Amino acid sequence: MEAIRISTDKCPKPGGWYSQAYRAGNLIFTAGVTANDPVTQELVGPGDIVKQTEQVLKNMDILLREAGSDLKHVIKTLVFVSDINDFSAFNETYKRFFPENPPARSTMQIGRFNHGMVIEIEAVAVVPEG
Repeated sequence: MEAIRISTDKCPKPGGWYSQAYRAGNLIFTAGVTANDPVTQELVGPGDIVKQTEQVLKNMDILLREAGSDLKHVIKTLVFVSDINDFSAFNETYKRFFPENPPARSTMQIGRFNHGMVIEIEAVAVVPEG
């Protein structure tokens, strides 16, 4: 099975030496998606879990669409938050993007991110047939 690197200028540029995503067969694996604005590359809502969750999931949807999928086909997420006390606000925001059949999810507090970042999300998605 060939792994195809996914790269798009429609999403924020990677902040280090890594790829935005890979497609292997009918699965897409994303790197950690951040809340940077794709045009300005600036962090959206420093310190604000709601604004950043919204931007992360918008960026993720764009990335997945570039790879042939979308948020409706996400089967697993791994969520990193700087403060688990923000979980309730994060969870309510997340629900709006996954209103039915939410993906399997793990959420963990990782401590402090740099420069006001409070969340990062990785995903695995299926490429729909047809």
